[in-house]
Amino acid sequence: MSAGWTCAGITDRNFRGMSEPGTQAGGNWLVNQRRTLLVLSLLLGLLCGSGLVMTRFNTSVAELLSDSDPLLDELVAMEERFPTPWTITFALTAGDQYGSVFNQQTLAALRDLNERYQALPGATRLSSLLSYRSPQRNFVLFEQPSEQYSPEQLRARQDLALEDPLLMGTLLSADAGLTFATVFLDPDQTAQRERLQLADQTLDLLQALRTGHPEIGIYANSDALFERSTEDAMIRDLTTLLPVVILICVLTICYCFHSVSFGACILAQALLSIISTVGLLGFLGVGFNTVSVIAPLVVIIISVAHSVHIISVYKQQLFRDRSYEQAMEFSIEHNFRPVLLATVTTAIGFLSLNLSSSPAIQDFGRIVALGIAFALLYTFTLLPALLIWVSIKTRAHGRTMDAVLPNRLIRQVIPFWQRRDRMLFYGCGAVALVTLLMLPLNETDFDRLDFIDSGSEVGKYYEVVNRGLQRGPTLVYGLSSAEPGGVIEPAFLHQVESFSSWLTAQPEVDNAGSLVEVVKTIHMARGGQDPAYYTIPDDVNAIATDLGAYQSFEFPDFPLANFIDDYDSTIRLAVNAVPLSNQQLIELDEKITSRFRETVPGAGILHGSPLIVFARMDSLITVELLQGYSLSLLLITLTLVIGFRSLYFGLLSVIPNLLPATMVFGVWGLFVGQLDPFVMMLFSISIGLVVDDTVHLLTHYLGARQRGLSIDTAFNLSLETAGPALIVTTAVLALGTTILMGASTLYFQQSARLLVPIVILALLLDLLFLPTILKRFDRGGLAFRRL
Repeated sequence: MSAGWTCAGITDRNFRGMSEPGTQAGGNWLVNQRRTLLVLSLLLGLLCGSGLVMTRFNTSVAELLSDSDPLLDELVAMEERFPTPWTITFALTAGDQYGSVFNQQTLAALRDLNERYQALPGATRLSSLLSYRSPQRNFVLFEQPSEQYSPEQLRARQDLALEDPLLMGTLLSADAGLTFATVFLDPDQTAQRERLQLADQTLDLLQALRTGHPEIGIYANSDALFERSTEDAMIRDLTTLLPVVILICVLTICYCFHSVSFGACILAQALLSIISTVGLLGFLGVGFNTVSVIAPLVVIIISVAHSVHIISVYKQQLFRDRSYEQAMEFSIEHNFRPVLLATVTTAIGFLSLNLSSSPAIQDFGRIVALGIAFALLYTFTLLPALLIWVSIKTRAHGRTMDAVLPNRLIRQVIPFWQRRDRMLFYGCGAVALVTLLMLPLNETDFDRLDFIDSGSEVGKYYEVVNRGLQRGPTLVYGLSSAEPGGVIEPAFLHQVESFSSWLTAQPEVDNAGSLVEVVKTIHMARGGQDPAYYTIPDDVNAIATDLGAYQSFEFPDFPLANFIDDYDSTIRLAVNAVPLSNQQLIELDEKITSRFRETVPGAGILHGSPLIVFARMDSLITVELLQGYSLSLLLITLTLVIGFRSLYFGLLSVIPNLLPATMVFGVWGLFVGQLDPFVMMLFSISIGLVVDDTVHLLTHYLGARQRGLSIDTAFNLSLETAGPALIVTTAVLALGTTILMGASTLYFQQSARLLVPIVILALLLDLLFLPTILKRFDRGGLAFRRL
């Protein structure tokens, strides 16, 4: 043993006898059978890896939705009554140069789009300013070819357009600086491959329009583009970030252990783990969604962490002049139980995500759990053979342990915690209490745009539209009468009219529209456009006749099917709200639902807007994730009690692991306070990630205490044994997670900002706070605490 290795009464003999009796024979068998296990591991990896070609991505937003929300059934019912058309929407902005879209340059871009849109597969028609006809005011916006209008005539057209409420709500912004053109598509073009091909062709058309009209801002959006943007962001993050994470992890290992060959071994083990995981998912038909796409990065980091503990103790024993086989046997014997415990607790943390009703979160937890199972397997079947082989080839001897950075850091930690014991105990306790009180400052707010690249076409579209419209979301409801076919009865329509009047008087509502306005408009048209006829007829037969007549010559942009279903059982109500937060949106929805049931007793109301479901996800998913956190905490505690064979230390070990997430989320609540509910799953899985450090330290600590060592000596021995590996694994976790800050999506960026301080803080608490806890609560011996 090199000079400087002993410390505070710790000698080489203290390392002996620390392994469990049952693991000694297992370590010997694994080393003796390493060549066979190496071949079997490679064959398993090859078999699973053949499924990589079947890897797929699921970019549907529906994967994020909670299956348990009862409003999902209402959305399905509304979709059956009022099918949502497949569309591609183009947004055109005039910019500061023109101020208004009523100029020949913008109109030329619209004319160009009108000539090109039919090249899109499944395109049936285009709705824009050029083809607009007002059913309410009975005028055609452009009665002659738009290129023939002078600037003065265009200003007159603009004034006419701004006076039409239907046009203002569909194709034009309030300041006339933004206009929309919508391409309607054949609904049969619904397969994902067809949608993604459509997205690519839409992007080609968009680029052609921009090339032909560089002075006009042109943007596009559709479900197909959203899916394409999401998939591109997922693939880009995987193909760019995953290699960087692997490289950073391996370089960290090479630096900390001063061994390129050991880094190569870890690289092989990590790659085989991820290949097996992703390949098996391909065989099982499980695709990556917008949340689970991060799973391979997590698996890589955890896989490397397993390897570090094996290498750390292995290298310690090599410096004690043991043979390669003996050093590996010793490392396996002393690491098998803590690595197994750490794997089980980590898997519990991720599997607890199954309590969430969001398929995306469930898949994330299952994929990571599967990946760390492969990592555990290859840690003991592949890694020993590789390490012994490269050690023989490179003759891995000769450098003192003090030359390794983690060991030097541990030597600074030991005297530090002993000198500042009281300050660390009470200081950490006070910080924990204060941050716990700050947790309620956090609020969740879901935005599906968090899952796409803000620099993508869809991201640019929403940025421009949100800035140009300055209006909130549109809520859609289905209103049905208590009587069959009663939705066109004058009495029912009068009740809806009264309800709409109440709606528009609310500060959260801009305007509202339904079949009532259609009936009144048709009645006014029959009265020679006399405003006095803008009322609901008293005769149901007259209403039915008017609606039938309208249907025979209805305007394509305002078909009757948008307002009433085929069976005259439900009418559609659209409510345009002012900009609202998710919680305000929920409160408005509750107010609308309650008021309608009071206004129209016995009538039914269906929710037809996915926005409400997304808004409700904030509280729903947060509650589910906290439930998962509680369950994982219980199961992890039980696992530790069994693993340590001590109820007392199983419970005691949980204390420092509750604090990292509490502290980080508390500080986040004070300075930021806004959380995506999907980021809340970090809180749920955090204990499964950070408990690994405590498991390794306490395993060695309890072994030393059983042999009669004092508290200080036993903990310092555990620091000498496991501490260097814990520093390396934390560095790997922190650096690997930091790379996620370069991800395309806000979701990954926010996750990284929270997870990095959690894992660093977990290490600091285990190195500095845990010994102060043990010093105060491990008095009186172990005998009465053993199971």
